[in-house]
Amino acid sequence: MKTRHLIAAAILLITGSLSANLPAQETLKALVKKCESMDNVNTSVVRNRNKQTKKLEKEIISLNFSNNQALVNEFIAAFEKDKLMADKEIEGKNNGKKTLFYRFGDTSYSFSQLNEGSASVSVIQKDEYEYEE
Repeated sequence: MKTRHLIAAAILLITGSLSANLPAQETLKALVKKCESMDNVNTSVVRNRNKQTKKLEKEIISLNFSNNQALVNEFIAAFEKDKLMADKEIEGKNNGKKTLFYRFGDTSYSFSQLNEGSASVSVIQKDEYEYEE
């Protein structure tokens, strides 16, 4: 009986440690991906590759939108949801407008609320990683 409990505890520990390695910014990542396909969101993507290996070393995604308070609220909620997993967080508020910056390992997300329904979002992913298209 004790052996079964020990095995079950070991399985739970291993499973928990594996799930902790999942990307911490899943909500933000999914929302950025959603915005890339939206017509009313201006998107700019810059990619830097290694000259010898041609592997992607850095990617910068910039999103800008206006007249979409629902999307502003969605980004604020996504930042709040992923907040506890961030390695670094910077939050500010000026005249009721939020500024957020979170870093998750080699990936940084920044959000600047410009005015009612308008915002700018940037994602910077550094170092070599597998690029998903």
